[in-house]
Amino acid sequence: MRSLDSGGVKSLAAKRVHSNMEWLKELSDKLIIWLLRTTSGFGNELTGDGRKEQRHWRDQRLRNLHGLALRSREKFGGDKQ
Repeated sequence: MRSLDSGGVKSLAAKRVHSNMEWLKELSDKLIIWLLRTTSGFGNELTGDGRKEQRHWRDQRLRNLHGLALRSREKFGGDKQ
């Protein structure tokens, strides 16, 4: 087994810091989105039909994105993440 030299240790530390920063950024994004959604009152003025239509369009966008990801993987390869 090869021992880690100082370059290897620095590399591992950099990867861990990068991973922690990505986790922190994701958490802060989710908190900001939650704050904006809870304080904006957006959607309160929608009727039942309006909410149904919004759900329909949201689902349509998600299906389109899913299809785009599938076609991209078929064309360019890559694994599912």
